[in-house]
Amino acid sequence: MKNKTLTILISGYLIITVLTWIVVILAGRTYDLYIPNAEKSENIVIEYSQEGIIELKDQSYENGYTHLTFKSLRKGNVNLSTTIHHINTDENGLYTTYYSDIKVTPLKTIIISGVDFCGYQYLCLGFAIIDLFTMIVFFKQFRYRKKHQFFSYRTVIDLTIAVFFTMQFMILSSILAANTLFPYIVDAYMMYNFAGLATSIIFIASLPISLAFAGFLAVSNLVLIKKEGLGKNNLFAFFISAIIITGSALCILLLIKNPNSVSATLTDATQTAMRCIVSSLFIYFQLLLFSTLYCTFYASRHEPKRNQDFIIILGCQIRSDGTPLPLLQGRIDRAIEFYNKQIDETGKQAHFIASGGQGSDEIIPEAQSIKNYLVNKGIDESLIYTEEKSTNTLENMLFSKEIADSVKKNSNILFSTTNYHIFRSGIYSAKANMQADGIGAKTKWYFWPNAQIREFIGLNANEFLINLLFDAIAIGTTVFVSNMPSIINLIFR
Repeated sequence: MKNKTLTILISGYLIITVLTWIVVILAGRTYDLYIPNAEKSENIVIEYSQEGIIELKDQSYENGYTHLTFKSLRKGNVNLSTTIHHINTDENGLYTTYYSDIKVTPLKTIIISGVDFCGYQYLCLGFAIIDLFTMIVFFKQFRYRKKHQFFSYRTVIDLTIAVFFTMQFMILSSILAANTLFPYIVDAYMMYNFAGLATSIIFIASLPISLAFAGFLAVSNLVLIKKEGLGKNNLFAFFISAIIITGSALCILLLIKNPNSVSATLTDATQTAMRCIVSSLFIYFQLLLFSTLYCTFYASRHEPKRNQDFIIILGCQIRSDGTPLPLLQGRIDRAIEFYNKQIDETGKQAHFIASGGQGSDEIIPEAQSIKNYLVNKGIDESLIYTEEKSTNTLENMLFSKEIADSVKKNSNILFSTTNYHIFRSGIYSAKANMQADGIGAKTKWYFWPNAQIREFIGLNANEFLINLLFDAIAIGTTVFVSNMPSIINLIFR
């Protein structure tokens, strides 16, 4: 993330937080009590266990409820009893009494039963504004990167964070709307509880899609093993499928064990925090996975401009006789296809850079195998450069760039790989200070999911620390909102 964006985020968070707490403290100096009163009885008796701590400020009747507004006078504790005598009865007739245990803090904030207070709507609004602000910043970041710096792990992170906070904003907005429309029904207890359950609700809603995706991964992996044999590189989809199923079961178990978020006790708060940590972590993992899939799919659908000077063909394993395997053949054929289309459309002739060193089980370098295949396909040998030192994708890019720069500075460069590998290869090209586009060859349906999951694991393993940081931010906000009763007690006790 650029320093400018980080500065905007920190400044925005500070401003929103300070303004929110000012409003919360001021609003919390009054308390709105809604008492069911279908008969619209005006015979209401209010009694205080101690005078001079709170007083009645306003009284009205709304939608079958008597609305009483109290304001704080000074610090202290008071028990409030409100009795409504029903119509057509004497003082010994039918009546209903409501009791409230009220604490007034040194800031004159009114806390009821250790949880409820009238600033909760504005606290929820503050969180919603923070979510909206975060969502806008990261969506703008994502759009910018998509257009100018697409081949970056930050593109995945930006999209993941933006969608995560969009969901939180939608949930909090729904709660606020319900409170605005039905203030006599939706109180602080309901808001805290729903906010705490939000991540679990999102998880439950996404469960069918998640399990269907896990099933698809497992089936494709079984077909892959049947077609190409059992090997450690053919088990990645099984691994992610197991994580999805295990994570789903754990989220359900914690939701059943602790469905209620409204409690100020340490035990319940700990259980609620654990439930929210697991749920938000799991949801973040899902969003990260699907954001990676989106970026990979977008990269595979992108069609570069027909103005390329060089086409790098990224090597991979070859046969024992030195000829390309079908996976590598696909990359070479895709490069030749683009080369021919560029000549037909613009007349510009590109050069090829065959890139790939020699593995311990290979009789010739992969680059030489690629060159032989190109020549057999009718490509003039003078148009082919070979890079035979590389052992991984980053080295492919670094050493190929050296060749391209030695021939022509500031050249337009394209790399050809397999469709699932374009995005991560593009990230390596950016690390090599090469502004390159990518094209990808198609692969068999059963091979794609496992290969794509392998790309996902490799991508996140390379950027583990930055992803851990944003994951902690996302989880922290969820846990903070869900444990608001405990936090209110700590702040205002």
